[in-house]
Amino acid sequence: MTDMVFRTSFDHPALPVKAVERFMDMKDRGELGFVFLPGDEALLEASVEEARRAGAAGRNMLVCGIGGSSLGLRALLSALGTPSGCRVKVMESPDTRLVRAVMDSWDPRETTLAVITKSGGTVETLSLFMEFYPWIGDDSRVVAVTDPEKGDLRRLSGDRGWRTLPVPPAVGGRYSVLSPVGIFPAAFAGIDVRGILSGAGKVLEDFLESGTGSLAARVAAAALHCFHSHPVHVFMPYTDLLYDTALWFAQLWAESLGKAGPVRTGQTPLACRGPADQHSLVQLFMEGPMDKFVTVIGETPPPPGRVRPGPFAGYPSMAYLEGRSLDELRAAEEEATATALVERGLPVCRLGIPPVSPDTMGMLLMLYQIATVLTGLALGINPLDQPGVERGKVLIYKAMGREGF
Repeated sequence: MTDMVFRTSFDHPALPVKAVERFMDMKDRGELGFVFLPGDEALLEASVEEARRAGAAGRNMLVCGIGGSSLGLRALLSALGTPSGCRVKVMESPDTRLVRAVMDSWDPRETTLAVITKSGGTVETLSLFMEFYPWIGDDSRVVAVTDPEKGDLRRLSGDRGWRTLPVPPAVGGRYSVLSPVGIFPAAFAGIDVRGILSGAGKVLEDFLESGTGSLAARVAAAALHCFHSHPVHVFMPYTDLLYDTALWFAQLWAESLGKAGPVRTGQTPLACRGPADQHSLVQLFMEGPMDKFVTVIGETPPPPGRVRPGPFAGYPSMAYLEGRSLDELRAAEEEATATALVERGLPVCRLGIPPVSPDTMGMLLMLYQIATVLTGLALGINPLDQPGVERGKVLIYKAMGREGF
């Protein structure tokens, strides 16, 4: 059981059986590496052990990564914090000012430098790493998370004697959060990484046992039904703890399903923050173009909050809030927004999740990875590649003078 409740405001057909069959074929051929991560005990132990070693060496970790090498980790850190009391900072933007701010305020003798790029050649990641490497000044404080065999970073790690963790070959960057890409820094932060993988395993088991009746297949079927008619996918969790998860989803959905092919296809994901975006973007959703497909995520039941004391009698805009908690208000806002959007005529999906925890995060991450692949297969496209980003990379290499470009 996944302890998640999914419902829609609209009727739609079940996911085509062929999409599930194609998923299973790819899994059996080892092409969907992310589905094997919850059961890879050796990889988990390697990540946890490396995190222990880094924790013994200092209380800080700088992570150089971008896209699939950073967004999943950011989702985990935002949702679950750093229970160990350590500091983990993800560096993504090649901005000297941000680098200098870290160097001016952190002690390199208390810091592990983690460089994460599966290909071993991501330009932003390596540029940031090259800035921090002299500052760290100690090869024993460097950990590279990359392809187990290929790439300049793998070769350099061997030459310099850096500690390394592998990204399994069949695990693509945006599907890598449950690999050492996310699990190693999360373990350093003190997050219950076994709980994350346990939650992921629940969703995977549900899918493998129930097929088109599983939670993941039902999420994919709803999205597929609205994919062409509503080209904007609003992804709106009603807790700020999950806003970075919405950003992770945006990359997963856009890069997996935005493809040229014989006919250009795609659904633009829009990461939103409820309740804040009720006071901004919801105006557009309610009175703008009817092109939005909305996913609203809320905790069920909401976590218990502190009851607000009085006295505010005689002040109507405040008195009715006495005796109510902030989380009650948040839950009411979630319900009200979803209802208003349905009344407007927009297709709305509601996903009720247990209060945010490692188990919940594992379920969410695996749920949308499976659902994304299923949606792509049902559309007849490859949800694992990203040819559209390669031209930009070539032009960057050319502009920066890389040999061969």
